Order: sequence, then structure tokens, then C-alpha cells
Amino acid sequence: MKAILASVMDPAGQNIMAKLLKLFDFKRANIPNVRATHVCDDVLAATVDSVLQLASLPIAVEEVIVASRHASESEKPTLTVHASGEIEKRELAVASPPTIKSALIYLVRMRDEFKLAYEVSLEATHHGPTKLDVPVTFVEVGSSQRQWQDEKAAEAAARAIMEAATAPIEGRQAIGFGGPHYAPRHTDIVLRTDVCIGHIIPKYVDVDERLAKLAVERTRGGVEFFVLDWKGLDASTRAKIMKVATELDVKTVRGHELMKEANI
Repeated sequence: MKAILASVMDPAGQNIMAKLLKLFDFKRANIPNVRATHVCDDVLAATVDSVLQLASLPIAVEEVIVASRHASESEKPTLTVHASGEIEKRELAVASPPTIKSALIYLVRMRDEFKLAYEVSLEATHHGPTKLDVPVTFVEVGSSQRQWQDEKAAEAAARAIMEAATAPIEGRQAIGFGGPHYAPRHTDIVLRTDVCIGHIIPKYVDVDERLAKLAVERTRGGVEFFVLDWKGLDASTRAKIMKVATELDVKTVRGHELMKEANI
């Protein structure tokens, strides 16, 4: 069973959760110690006090997808997907690249179908929870109160979450390095090639062997290669990542090479 969770005080998460329960055949379920629980086939939907603080789950599940708000000072209408992790502390959640790929692709499809004036992108790995032993993927609506209350944006996120929970898209698995927080190069690669990217370590993070090794270990299904946003990394950091990749026996590939390989 997979779990879709939302924090009780998160307006966007609660808006998305309401759409999930309305759009899909969820039935109320009484599960001890789990608030407002509903089940649809092998998918559980529930509200918790704070997803970011979760250190354990009250029920055994194989994966968690979080319906959440995204906040930024720009207040730009945005639909985002990311793995969780507190990179500075060298603590990462388990990432599921196929789940992330499915959610991202479906967000674009829903954005276009609903004619929403929203940007869709991956984000670099950030914030908790990091202690769970199952993959955690965030699907978010942002970036201000106006978007958190947007019914169509909530529906787009709800449909993308359900698609990711029931139809993850397999592919060559990778970790992304470099570029800014919103990871435009890695977003394009996931959308336009067969590559699935889980954790993304942006250019402003000091990469070392410990972090790279942890990102590999905390990717369900393993990692085939590191995808480098070549122009989004300085030369010394590129050299460091390639050295670590060799030590870990992981291939490195430039992002534009993947796009060229796909004839894009």
C-alpha cells in the first residue's frame, strides 16, 4: 500500500486532499492512530499533524507521496515535485525516481489540459522528513495563498499524485547535480527522455563523497549515472563529482548529452 499524506495546517495540502477524495473512489477507513483515513484500492490517504516532522509511520506502507504547499517570495504560480532531504545536515529521505517522473509528466499534462498559467518543474532536494525507510515524494502547489486555494491547481496536483501512486514511470535512474533550485535542465531531461531523476543536489551545495554516496544509497532501485548540469557547475565542483562517481563506480553524463541522445 502507498500513502498520500497532507499536514493538517497546510491549506494547499488540504485542498489537494479534498480533491483526491472527491475525484477518486476513496472510502472511509478506521485505522488506529491515523486521522481522517480513506482508502482506494492500494492507496491510503490521510492527514497528519506535520509531514515535515515525521520520524515514523503509524501504518506500514511502501511509499509516501505528500500533497503540499510551495512557498516563495516571488509568489509565482508553480507546480513542483521533489524528493526530500536536509542536504546541509547530510540527511536524505529515500527517493523514488519513477514516482517523481510520473508526477512531473502528469502535472504538465494537467496544466496544459486545464490551461493553467503555472510553471511546472522539479525542485532540488530540500526539507524533511528524512527518517522514514520508504520513499518520500512531494507534489506541491505554490507559491502563495492565492494558488493554495486554486481549485484547478489542486485538481491538477491530485490527479498527478494519484497517477504517480498507481502508475510510476520506469526508466534509467539517476541523481542530478548542479543548476539552480528549480532545476530547469533536470526538469527537461525527465520530461523529454527516458531518464528518471530522484535527488537533485544544486550548485550551491558543497558536494563531497559522503553526500554523493548517501544520495546513491537513498535512491530506491539504484542509480545508473549522475546527470550534471554542466554549465550550472563550476569546474572544480564538476571535477569533484566526477572523481566521486569513479570511486562509487557510477557513470557521469552531461545533461545536454542526454538531450542530444534523444534528438532534442
